[in-house]
Amino acid sequence: METNIRTIINSKVSGISFMMSVIFVSALLSFNITHAQRLYINAAGGMMNYAGDLQSKHFTFQQAHLALGFGLSYKLTGHIYVSTNYMFGKVNADDKYSTDFKKRNLNFSSNIQEGNLVIEGDIFDITKNIPATLYIFGGAGAYHFNPYTFDTARNKVFLQPLGTEGQDLPQYPERKKYSLTQFNLVYGPGIKYAITPQFIFAFEIGFRTLFTDYLDDVSTTYPDQAVLLNARGPLAAKLSFRGDELNPPTTIRSDRQRGNTGRNDTYYFCIFKLSYGLHFEGGSGRHFSSKIRRQSECPKKVL
Repeated sequence: METNIRTIINSKVSGISFMMSVIFVSALLSFNITHAQRLYINAAGGMMNYAGDLQSKHFTFQQAHLALGFGLSYKLTGHIYVSTNYMFGKVNADDKYSTDFKKRNLNFSSNIQEGNLVIEGDIFDITKNIPATLYIFGGAGAYHFNPYTFDTARNKVFLQPLGTEGQDLPQYPERKKYSLTQFNLVYGPGIKYAITPQFIFAFEIGFRTLFTDYLDDVSTTYPDQAVLLNARGPLAAKLSFRGDELNPPTTIRSDRQRGNTGRNDTYYFCIFKLSYGLHFEGGSGRHFSSKIRRQSECPKKVL
């Protein structure tokens, strides 16, 4: 029953994110028919990375991966834009690169898809003969993740269904199975440069505030291995602690800390973005055809 409820909630969250983008894009297109504004098509590429229980540094390029995205921006005023974006990429981390938790020997990877809606504020209006400006942005989004690892036989194993910390077991009532689709907060700084009135090149760093500590499937203390083995099977117990795979192997106590419950996980982007502006002249919906007619009309004879 609980699994069905979570499936419904996850589908609703994804549906909300999709509908938010559709409504926003529809509003932009309809509004631009009758008003002189500018709509930008954005393409982005760069790197994304993760900070959490398996990463020693809060910000690093170590273990970073390629990230791509695209979106639309709508220029409300000379300094304010509203944007909707779709981003996707991959994060991962491994204790073998850690300075503190090598003996834990855990690792994870996850593909991430995100849709967001943000407001962007420019310091300068780059249409006013100022080619470059700093800017900041902030908003909210919805993202989907699904952490996985590889067992000793190199089989890919998704971690959330295993409940590696005893989630949803009666022995650990405070530990609930985490949702794979959640909301987040989006914010960061950037710098942009107008190559031409229509093409704008930008670089930005985008941070995310998450409301989960399980992006990496690691958060609290180790569960009792006998309890986990009986309830979830040998694979869950094996992937809950992997210090026995080391040479020499290490052992654990069930109450020993597995992760840091005091700080949620996060991920972030460093991306380059190219925007192409579509300019609408304003007036009625017939302004495109009127402009074409004016350009194609033969000049009047001059007596």
